[in-house]
Amino acid sequence: MIQLIQSRDRGGSVQDHRELIDEILHDKSWIQISESSSILDKLPAEILQQVLSYLSARDLARMSATCRLFTEHCKDDRLWAALVNSHLPTPIHDPGLFSSFRHLYLTHLSYWFIPQHKIWFADNEHTGNLILARYDNRRGVIEGYRVVADRGTPSLKIWQSNPDVMIQSFDPQVRLWLDDPVLLLKDHDEDPTNTDTPRDWMLERRMPMPAEAQHVYSSLVLCPKEPREPAEHEVNTWQEQLWPPPLIPSDHRTQRDLSTNQLIAPSCSSQASEFAFRIRRWANFRLVLSLGHNEALTTYSTLDPQFYLPTKEKPYQGIWVGDYSAHGCEFLLFIQRDPVGVQDPDETENNADSVVHKGSFEAIKLTGDPNVPRGEVSFRAEDIGPNGLVRVDSNEPFENARIVHCRGHVAGIGFQDDSFITSQLILISPDYIAHYWEVMGHVSYYRRVDIDSLIQS
Repeated sequence: MIQLIQSRDRGGSVQDHRELIDEILHDKSWIQISESSSILDKLPAEILQQVLSYLSARDLARMSATCRLFTEHCKDDRLWAALVNSHLPTPIHDPGLFSSFRHLYLTHLSYWFIPQHKIWFADNEHTGNLILARYDNRRGVIEGYRVVADRGTPSLKIWQSNPDVMIQSFDPQVRLWLDDPVLLLKDHDEDPTNTDTPRDWMLERRMPMPAEAQHVYSSLVLCPKEPREPAEHEVNTWQEQLWPPPLIPSDHRTQRDLSTNQLIAPSCSSQASEFAFRIRRWANFRLVLSLGHNEALTTYSTLDPQFYLPTKEKPYQGIWVGDYSAHGCEFLLFIQRDPVGVQDPDETENNADSVVHKGSFEAIKLTGDPNVPRGEVSFRAEDIGPNGLVRVDSNEPFENARIVHCRGHVAGIGFQDDSFITSQLILISPDYIAHYWEVMGHVSYYRRVDIDSLIQS
């Protein structure tokens, strides 16, 4: 026990703490106890709290049911504060409207994964939807808002390297549409300080949305961890029923429910996914809160941070917003993949100020349009390293920008007759990119979206 306290005071790792705790619990020579006694209830309170700090909420509940001693210890609000903050990007220091962190945690039981993953994109036909989720401690709610962008006032420039091409500037104003929440989970109790029976696990939870004034109602529905096995007649179309779509890398896919009449749902909390959820919306103009035929079901999934967080080797990865002319602004996931074969050593020099250019570059739409919808590739560069280099531009507005071979994705309405056409990718900076559609004589701009600043807005 002394070792454990010293390790904690020295800032020992979690693994070190666990190994010492395990050693203490298996070494019975330090205290004489009978076979009918528990070694845990003989531990000093400080050590016992250290042991309990490694338990999940489910394990704390089980532990508290064993005896009065553990009931008291498991109610320690420091344990529940740690559980709440483990799901939040920025820790909170008080339970806000709630009487305790325990009450706060149990109120939103089964839904803390939503603000934890924060980025969610939807399967709305063609257009999709991108929302950011967060926990607002002032109001005690888990909320999600659509990310929107205004193109701004454009100006025209001539590309000196290609005077026939007119370039329209792109300085988008990206924000959360706070007037119309997509997701809103709050305590239904009139008195949030009420510490009576906490909310149990719920498959579907009504959301008190502003749209109810127009008799449009919403609820959040949990998804199963794994999609069901496809029937024989579904094998050829099975990929279309999965979300996220195949082009977006993910280890966690769920099944899209195209019909609310055959909703695939988990039977208990342990079978519910923490990487997907659904939002059900329905209209009822008879003022009776019963589900009718006027329903819409949308599936949301999150992104693995390794595919959107930039690194020194993959500086262009991230969530970006692009200018799609008449279709407006659209959001994309930029993915860089590791190169195949050996790169020119000049391209991977260990200069802290240099940008590494290697491997392939792919832009996948998180939101789309009727021509090239969400979940499809917008453009793809096979190699942004030396093998794909066209030139380094020497003229305005792309002076010193690296230009590489690329292919842009085009299609007719309804994603008909899609094809990839020759284009060029202009790598201005890790936060600013242009795409030259050669056949169209058009340049599109893309800018990185600052997710963290939007979450805090």
